[in-house]
Amino acid sequence: MHETTSKPLALFGGTFDPVHYGHLRCADDARRQLNLESVFMLPAGQPPHRNPPQATNRQRLDMLRQALKEFPGLGIDERELDRRGPSFMVDTLQELRVEFPQRPLLLLLGQDAVNDLRRWHRWRELFVLAHIIILTRPQVITEYPIELAQQIHPREITTVRELQGLEAGRVLTLEVAANDISASGIKDIIGAGRSPGSMLPDSVMRYINQHKLYRPD
Repeated sequence: MHETTSKPLALFGGTFDPVHYGHLRCADDARRQLNLESVFMLPAGQPPHRNPPQATNRQRLDMLRQALKEFPGLGIDERELDRRGPSFMVDTLQELRVEFPQRPLLLLLGQDAVNDLRRWHRWRELFVLAHIIILTRPQVITEYPIELAQQIHPREITTVRELQGLEAGRVLTLEVAANDISASGIKDIIGAGRSPGSMLPDSVMRYINQHKLYRPD
């Protein structure tokens, strides 16, 4: 493992179909706790572990751009939208490692995603390519099968300061603000002809209305 003085590059992946305040506030809260200038939202092109998005790649990207006007500390990395085939995180991290050989990479994952990490393509390599930042909430249960626990527990640290000087290989848990917002819940509300109100930025809701997204066929 190499020492480095480069600023960390942090990624927050998701389908963002649509992006909502649960995504945005969680990513921005993590950015502040990690003392970062920015966190990059990473929209998946073809998510391998869930149904295909209802909105197109372009529409999801447009909604993200609208939403981030309220969050200047968040950016966008579009590479998975441009890649053919399933959006495997290990491929993205490998690309970034080639581009930034000694830059710390921080992969921000919700606790639910980490609990299910063994389903991810070449999941063990994620720990070699990046630091894993687990975003948890009080009501979320930690459930690590033995094989996953063996990767996580030896790498665990307790403070942001312990990430300094290392490009990858640590696991840090951050508690972020609790929220009960989900993209599927928002789509159900819109599909029923109601408004999701304050669950997502007004600019995103205007875009959804303009393009008649998430309505019944």
